This record gives sequence, structure tokens and C-alpha cells, in this order.
Amino acid sequence: MTGNIFQFFFRSKLMFFCLFLLVGSFIDLSNQQVSIFSSAYAQARFKAGKISITGNKKIEAEAIKKRLAIEEGMSLDSARVREAISNVFEMNYFYDVKVIRTKRASSYDLQFEVVEKPAIMKIDFVDNSELDDEELMEAIDLKQYSILDRQKIRESAEKIQKLYEDKGYFLAKVKTEVIEASDPEQGAALNFIVGENEKVVVRKVNLIGNEHLSDSNLKSLMLTQEGGFFSFFSDSGGFKEEMFDRDLQVLNLSYFNEGFIQVKIDRPEVYVTPDKKSIYITIRIEEGIQYNVGNIDFSGDLIFDREDLLKEVNIKDREVFSYQVLQDDLRALQAKYGDLGYAFANIIPRTRYRVEEKKVDIVFEVDKGNKVYFGEFSITGNTKTRDKVVRRELVVLEGELYNETRKRESVANIRRLGFFDDVVFKQKSRPESPEILDVEIIVKERNTGSLQVGAGYSNRDSFIFNANVTEQNLFGRGQKFGLNIQYAKTTNTFKLSMTEPYWNDSQWSVGGEIFQIDNRENDFRPYKDLTRGLALRLGYPIAKYLRIYGGYRFEDVVNFSVDSEVDPSLYPSESVLGVTNILTGSIEYDSRNDRFSPSDGQFASLGISHAGLGGDHAYNSVNIKYQYFKNVFWDVVWRNNLVLGYIWNDGDEEIPFNKLFLLGGAYTLKGYDYGSVGERLFDSIKGEDVPFGGERQAYYNLEFEFPLVKEANIKGVVFYDMGFAYTDLDPGESLSDILQKDYGFGFRWFSPIGPLRFEWGTAINPKDYHDDRNFEFSIGAPF
Repeated sequence: MTGNIFQFFFRSKLMFFCLFLLVGSFIDLSNQQVSIFSSAYAQARFKAGKISITGNKKIEAEAIKKRLAIEEGMSLDSARVREAISNVFEMNYFYDVKVIRTKRASSYDLQFEVVEKPAIMKIDFVDNSELDDEELMEAIDLKQYSILDRQKIRESAEKIQKLYEDKGYFLAKVKTEVIEASDPEQGAALNFIVGENEKVVVRKVNLIGNEHLSDSNLKSLMLTQEGGFFSFFSDSGGFKEEMFDRDLQVLNLSYFNEGFIQVKIDRPEVYVTPDKKSIYITIRIEEGIQYNVGNIDFSGDLIFDREDLLKEVNIKDREVFSYQVLQDDLRALQAKYGDLGYAFANIIPRTRYRVEEKKVDIVFEVDKGNKVYFGEFSITGNTKTRDKVVRRELVVLEGELYNETRKRESVANIRRLGFFDDVVFKQKSRPESPEILDVEIIVKERNTGSLQVGAGYSNRDSFIFNANVTEQNLFGRGQKFGLNIQYAKTTNTFKLSMTEPYWNDSQWSVGGEIFQIDNRENDFRPYKDLTRGLALRLGYPIAKYLRIYGGYRFEDVVNFSVDSEVDPSLYPSESVLGVTNILTGSIEYDSRNDRFSPSDGQFASLGISHAGLGGDHAYNSVNIKYQYFKNVFWDVVWRNNLVLGYIWNDGDEEIPFNKLFLLGGAYTLKGYDYGSVGERLFDSIKGEDVPFGGERQAYYNLEFEFPLVKEANIKGVVFYDMGFAYTDLDPGESLSDILQKDYGFGFRWFSPIGPLRFEWGTAINPKDYHDDRNFEFSIGAPF
């Protein structure tokens, strides 16, 4: 027993001695420096003296002090100091942070010693062949000379892998390697080691259990497509998990829209071949019962007659239930209540299934809530565009009763500007005044300017050089600026234009243009002329989507000559040389959802012009245009363009022959050569009829445009054209006798240098002097 007590005493003495040595290593009685881990420091509060930073070489001391949030004279304890150290660590610039305090007369100086992480002096990508270094560098958040951050390195590796997945390399793996130099001043090298593997291609998508909806119908809705011959050149056939999850939602929705409300789609089976190059996908579908629409009723806060509410509901007119139609009906009902100030009207469709009758009854349950008023409108995200450019598109006012329809119209107006990628109205009630609804208009700016320089070859113009500078939102004021220079074998063009859509903050639009057009001799135009001029235009809105315009155009043909191998009497110089003053007036209706690449809406215009206010020429003309666009299914756009024109002389004045109508080419009848369709006159020198032009024209273009490679913005098109141009019909001749028709197909690449069009047209019953087929390459947007 005595021995055990002795051993305990001896061990206790030894432990105390070791503890004393340990504490002594932190306490230096000669200079009174104490670690923050001493018990006395942990228990007592103290006053902070001088704050200093040591060990930092790249990070400024003031930046570190700011994160410490400790100042001289503050009362501190151990918890507050630990919090300060934690704040510095959160900067992700340091491997280690420790603090030493030194006692002064009435305070303690604090010295924070930091060990910095090295800077990334070099970033390399290893074993990448399908994606170049520049593309990978754009995908990551790290830059050269940034501080080494392991978390950001991991995130960057994930972003590189995600980029490869988006390109179809679903099995790509990315590893990282950090090589730190022995001297911290020399920083570190970072390597991203890429194992690309082969591009994974979806070889087959098997749908099992679908009876009412065909394979072709369902597969056409999916972004995940089976790979084909062109998979190697594009992203078609690629497998992307996010895209595939979206496809499953689309398949469910497609069944909901056909009345199969209880459809079940199992989690797909995905099989990767042993060589990791192909994927086979099997999707099992249990369609269930197809339901028709039963009874429609309303309940709750009904401030309208049931008949009025039924007018807003389209699902009543359908036999088969459709989820999408139901959602559209909910929006329409919410707008009806919202137009009376009930911004938070909650309308819930209650459904009851009658299984035996295969019908679903719907009761729209309405909770109208309280009326609210618009409060303040604020605009955020507009780093370039001025607030007033957005505000002038609003058709709702601060302080007025809430109106849902006009709020939606305001959103549409802002989007139609084309200045923003996204427009969101974020509504928030005021806590102290819940009847007031403040609106934050959140926009995301897009690039509205372009500098395009291109060259190409056209069967009409041979070599083409084009330089185009455009800005749709000049200086953020919403003004439009354009400069176009084109050099080609047949025509050289210079145009400079400017438009102010809201002159002096009014509803008036003002625009102007100066131009020079140098036409050269070619197969369809046996003369050359040089025209200089300017144009002015005023516009004013008179109704929704409807504007009127008035303008003035000055043209001066300063040079003209005729080919020596044609009859000069057909092309008298006095008919075109000299000055022409033209007054113009038009009315336009434009409801297109996008003015540059519309997929929905209409455009119509009626324009009248009169030439003859002084000058050397006098004539009149009228032009009518109607365009209709509709996304008929998926991303297929039905495009229609109808143009009518008529020009007549003013008194005894002769119409300039270069103003007469000729058809053919990329913008009218694509199955015929440019300028080959129209009135023809006999050329005594050539001994044959030649295209001359007519006083009347009419043509119609029908197109179905569809995406081929979405990522590259390449579209396909099939088309049908018909039209004529003439002055007078011959005896016994009818319009059907001179009507020319064609059909064909083409590809359109909306490239960085502008729309490139490749189109093959076949003439239907062409005249003897027409070719059967025509290929057109052109630079420029279609109608």
C-alpha cells in the first residue's frame, strides 16, 4: 500500500514538473510575452494595445487588420481573439495564423504572425486535346498570380469536368496537381490533368410501354438525341445528365397534355458499353388512363359571373384534358383578378377523377386576397442602360391600382427592346403598409453592339467584303447606330444611320441616314450608276403595336453609263440622272416577339411615297408588306412574307427604269437568278428579250425554319416562293400565266460575322430563258 502511495506521489510530482515545463515554454518572465493559450489569459479580459501584423509579404497589413475587426483600446477576451483569427483564416490566403501578446503598462500589444499561402505563378492543362487551353481557362475561376486556394482549385476542376460533359465527354476525369517551390517567394505551379476518354454517344433510346404516343413523337421532344453520322462534328448524340433530367420532365408533361394525368415513367436504365464510347438508354412508361375534360366550376371569392369566368377558360372547349391549357387558364384568371388590384389572387384547380367515365372534373377555387397598389419601381442590374430607357417602356405608374395585364405588357415591352438577356419583376409588400407593392425590375444586360468584318463569295456578287458596326443601345440611351460598308463585284455600299426612339423623352422617334451606292454592270444590270443621298424619318405610336411614320429622302444620281453591247434607247440617262426629292409616309403594326429572329407575332406595313417636290424626277409608289411568324411545334417556325408594290408616273414624267420591279434571288424568288423575273423588252442589239422591270409586283414566301445544330446556331429551312412583276398583260394573258413558282431547301448559319445563307431552289414550270435550278449564297438576314 505504501509503495502504491509512493508511486502515485512520484508520478504526480513528475506530471507537475512536465506541466511546469510546458507552461514555461509559453511564458517568458523576462519580456512578459504570453500565448493566448495560457489559463490566465483565457479567464481575464484585457485592453488591446498596439496591433501589428508580421509574416505577410503579398497581402497588405491593412487588409488583414480590417478582417481582424480589432482596434487599439478595445476590451478583449480569448473568445474575441479566436474569432479574429478565424476571420483571417476565412480570407483563404494563409496556412497558419497565431498571436503573441506583450504586456504594457495598462494594455497588451497583439502581434499576429501569418504564414501566407503561395501565389499560383503558372497554370497548365495537361493531356487536353478536344478543348484548347483558352477555352478551359475561361471555364475556371482561378487566374495567374492569384493566391493558392484548395477549395477554388476543386471547384475549377469540377467546372472543367462539367464543360467536358456539356461537349459530350461524359466520362472525362480531371485531376489537379500543385507543385510548391521550396522558396515561398517563387510561388506554386498548378496543373489540371485531363483524362478526356472518348466522346460518349447515345446510340439508342428505347421507349417501352408507350402505346398512344409514338416513339418518333416522344423522341422529337427530347434534347437527348440518338447519335448519327454527324455526331463526330457536332454535339448531337451527346449525353448530359442535366439535359436528360429535363427530358424526363418533358416526357411527363407531354403525357399530361394528352390527358394521361396518372402516367408513370420509371427511372431510366442507362447502359455504358465496355469501351465507354456508347450509351444505350431504356425508358419504361406506364401510360394509364386517358382522361377527358368533365365539369368546370368555380368556388370561393367570385366577384365575376360564372359566365364571365368561363370565357377566360379554354380547357372547357377541349375534349382531352391538357395540363398546359390548364396552366394558361390559371394565368388568364389571375390576370382577370389582378386587373382589379388583386395582385395575390390565389387560384387552385381542384380535380376529381371519374375513373369509370374517364373524365376529370375541375373546380377553380379562388382566394382573391386584398387589393394592392403599386409603390416604388426600382431598377437593378442595368450596368449600362439608363433607368429612363427602362422606365419609358412601363405602362403602369407608381401609386396606381395594381393591374396584372399592364404589368405583363410592361415586361414584354422591356424584353422587346433587345437590350437584356433576362427581365424579372420582383414584387415585395411593405411591412408597415402591406397594401403597397414595391417592384424591383431586375435586368441582365446583353451585348447590344457588334463589329463584324467578313469576306465571302456569292454567285451574284462574286467576292464580297463586308464591314458592319452596329449598336442598338448607344451609350445606354437606347439609341441605334449603324455603319455598313460593303464591297462586291456588283455593288459598293456605304451607309451611316442613327435613330433616337424617344426624341427629347417624348413618344416621337427620329432617325436619319446618309448613303452612297455604287452599282456596277453585271449579267442582270447592263449599266452602272452612282447614287448619293440622305433620309430622315419621324415616327409616333398611335396604338399598341401600331406606329405611323413620315419622312423625306434625297437622292442624287451623279454618274451613269450603259454597256456598249446593249440597246441604249432602253436605258436613257436622262431617266435616272439628277436629283429626286421623295416624301414618304407609312403605318406599321409590329407584334413580333423578336425583331431580329422572330418566332411568333406579325408585322404589317403600308407605305406611300411621292417624288416630285422640285428635282428632276416625279413619280408615286405604294408598298404593302405582311409577315406572320408562328412556332408551330418544338422549335419549328412557320414564316410567311407577302409583298405588294406599285409604282406609277406623275403626269407626263417618265418613271426611272432603275425603280422598276424585278424578282429573283435570295430575297424574293430563290429558285430564279437575281433580277430574272419581270417585264421583258426587246433589245435590238442583242436581238432578244431582256429583263427590264415592271410597275407592279407581288410575291409570297413560305418557309419552315428549324434548328440543326443549336449550339452553333445553324438552322435548316424548306421554302416555297411565288410571284410576278409586270407593267401590262398581253392580250389574252392572265396573272396565272406570268406567275413564277419555286421550292427548295437551305442552311442558315447565324455566325459572328452575320447570317450566312446557303439555299438551293428549283423553279416550277420555268420559262425557256430561266434555269431549272438556282443556288444562292448570301450574307444577310432573311425576311
